Amino acid sequence: SFIEQYWIPRFDPVLLLTSFANLILLMYIIKVGWDMFITKVPQLQLIEPINALSRKLEDPKSLLIEEQAYQMEKIEQQQMNPDQPANEQEKLGRKDYGLLIGLIVVYTIVALINLGSFKAPESLWKPANGGEGLYVDFGESKQLQRMSSFGGPGNGKYKIEFSDDASTWSGQQSIEREVGNVFKWVSTDLSVTARYVRVSAETPGFRLNELAFYEMNNSGTPLPISTIVPDENISELTEGKAENLFDEQREAAYTPTYLNGTYFDEIYHARTAYEQLHGIEAYESTHPPLGKIIIGWGTAIFGMNPFGWRIAGTLFGIAMIPLMYIFARRLFRKPEYAFISAFLLSFDFMHFVQTRIATIDVYGVFFIMLMFYYMYRYYRTSFYYHSLNRTLILLGLSGLFFGIGVASKWISLYAGAGLAVIFFISLFERYSQYRKAKNRHFNKNSKLSKEIQSHDAHIMAVFPKYTLATLASCLLFFILIPAVIYTMSYIPYLNVKGVKHDLKDIVVYQKNMYDYHKNLVATHPFSSNWAEWPIIARPVWYYGGAAPEGKISSIAAMGNPAIWWVGIAGILGALYLGYRKRDRNILFLFVAMCSLYVPWMLVTRLTFIYHFFAMVPFMIFCIVYVMKHFKEQALPYVKSLIYSYMALVFLLFVMFYPILSGAVVYRRYGDVFLRWFSSWVIF
Repeated sequence: SFIEQYWIPRFDPVLLLTSFANLILLMYIIKVGWDMFITKVPQLQLIEPINALSRKLEDPKSLLIEEQAYQMEKIEQQQMNPDQPANEQEKLGRKDYGLLIGLIVVYTIVALINLGSFKAPESLWKPANGGEGLYVDFGESKQLQRMSSFGGPGNGKYKIEFSDDASTWSGQQSIEREVGNVFKWVSTDLSVTARYVRVSAETPGFRLNELAFYEMNNSGTPLPISTIVPDENISELTEGKAENLFDEQREAAYTPTYLNGTYFDEIYHARTAYEQLHGIEAYESTHPPLGKIIIGWGTAIFGMNPFGWRIAGTLFGIAMIPLMYIFARRLFRKPEYAFISAFLLSFDFMHFVQTRIATIDVYGVFFIMLMFYYMYRYYRTSFYYHSLNRTLILLGLSGLFFGIGVASKWISLYAGAGLAVIFFISLFERYSQYRKAKNRHFNKNSKLSKEIQSHDAHIMAVFPKYTLATLASCLLFFILIPAVIYTMSYIPYLNVKGVKHDLKDIVVYQKNMYDYHKNLVATHPFSSNWAEWPIIARPVWYYGGAAPEGKISSIAAMGNPAIWWVGIAGILGALYLGYRKRDRNILFLFVAMCSLYVPWMLVTRLTFIYHFFAMVPFMIFCIVYVMKHFKEQALPYVKSLIYSYMALVFLLFVMFYPILSGAVVYRRYGDVFLRWFSSWVIF
């Protein structure tokens, strides 16, 4: 048998990077060999582009070629530059607005359906001492079957006891308030007959919002309370009143579901949003605060309920659609390709699920898209043809959203590396033009037109000072301003009641975050590594709720197979076509994707498929780029194939909608149509 033995660990980061580099070199060698021996490209033709960069003009014929090259370069700068006012193709027209508004309306309706309840118990009781509590009277003896409880942040323990005369208590049950039970209904089975129930604190520290008792063979309606008798000795430090436990009985839920409570990591992020909003020391400290602050804005407007803590992420998910459209419009310059890009994002499973759950990934990905969008505009804009201020505004906006993104989630730091590479590629291109201008200017045999001479003089004059100004501005845009934004995001941390935090504590906070992610040693049944994400090897099962016999209610995070599997070929095809065409757009997309994907190859801690979310928009751009190429070749049936592909994407979204939204469906439907592989534990 084959025994796997490695002198170097199989997934060692250096080994992976070296292997990746060797694969790239191998592909390049194959390409050169193909050109030389199969397509018979002369060796001189292979070398000529390199020599042309440094060859000086010595004869009239080469002078004409150089002038033609200059004119071509000028036309390209003007036509490819997204910010060129004269380029009418870049402006959104009636067709754009019609397509975009229609798509947004459809997606918004689908995204908001059953997002979550608008109501949840909000008045609370937080006892300061053990023994505090109350007892309730049902008016007559009842056979109790279940108690449902809903509580906020804080750990502790309380007990319930039963009686028929309000003097002798028995049947004590202690109930622990744990981290995983925050802002969700928790059911406790009872099998006791009693008229009175007493609730009292054992270990203070918990927050309890509501209790509801249900009679045997009930209809899901809580038992009405005849009388509430609170304890007389209540500490001044107690928050709220014990009577608050029974003041919102209409909101009580007999069956806990995602519609009436938190699920998956909402128990951390929705909780932290509440804590930051109320000046409480946050329990979750593994990510920067801004994403949770944005979640908190939703709860401040709509209340601390499922709709309130999910609406902000859902709105950001909706906003991704026009952003995707506008980004694609600049990349491909036609409404149809912009619409296809936005359509694919709208009906990708990961986008839908991740923007309807109160976690912070949506904010990181949204701001990553924005920072790359403005860096792309800078990338296609030159200070030789436009004012320096225009280029700096684009850089400034990219840096601004970089700062906001990092303050939301650290994955934006990976994106920042891609921004830096694209920025320096842009500067290198400016330098190449500067060097060409110098060569033409100092060539004694050169007799170029006055237009070229004037342009060269302009390049030689502005390049040094504009480059220095740009580099200096980047220190402001990508270091100072992001640092200020990041620090300001910790204002809730500095304003915690009863605790004095300062800037030194913020620094310690960062170290603790880094150490947590670096040293995390854990296992999870739904974890997967970076190589498994594109093939959807292991989705993450977020939620499995109670459902009638033979039915299921489930939410799983995964990609749309028609997008993700096709996306693998789309990326490879786009890279190949982009290399053949020397297309700067593909270079941009390649750098962006590498910055968002390659760092995960070096991560040794627990990872999940939703970490691939940031890659999805750029993968879609690659798919559309390949579509555009074949459509422009005027090949038969290409348009029909594109429409059929879009229909397949939408059909799969409809097919998988139940396990993306938590809708109740027959289990047999899931077994037959949704579980394609045994590793897909999605219900």
